[in-house]
Amino acid sequence: MKTSLFTKASIKNGELVYPIKASETRVKNFLKTLPDDAKIELFISVTTGHGSTAQLAKIHAMIRDLANELGYTFEEMKLQTKRKTGLCFNQDKVEYCKSFADCDVPELNLVIQTLIEIGDFSNINLR
Repeated sequence: MKTSLFTKASIKNGELVYPIKASETRVKNFLKTLPDDAKIELFISVTTGHGSTAQLAKIHAMIRDLANELGYTFEEMKLQTKRKTGLCFNQDKVEYCKSFADCDVPELNLVIQTLIEIGDFSNINLR
C-alpha cells in the first residue's frame, strides 16, 4: 500500500477545488484503501514564492521510501538526491549542500523530479 499522497487544490467559497477531477478521485481512492482507525498526518500549506511545506513533506516521504527500498539511511539518500539535483558543490575539498528549506518552488520541483527519476531507474514508482 502506498503510504503517501500529494495533490494540489485551491479554495473557492471555502471548499477544496481540484484542478482536475482525477486529483479529487485519487484523494478519495487513497482514503478508501486505509483501514479503519488508521492514523493519518495532513500537511497543508499555502504556496508562495518560497518552497512549500507540502513540497518538503513530499520530498521527505519520497526520500524515506527510496531509502527503505534501496537499503540506504535517510541521510544517505537525502545527500545523494541533493548531489544529483545540483544542490551541492565542492570548495577547497569541502562539500557544501543547500538545505531544502532554503530552496524555492522551482528548485524543489527539480528535487521531486530527480527523486522520480531515481525511483524509475530503480523500478520504484514514486508518482
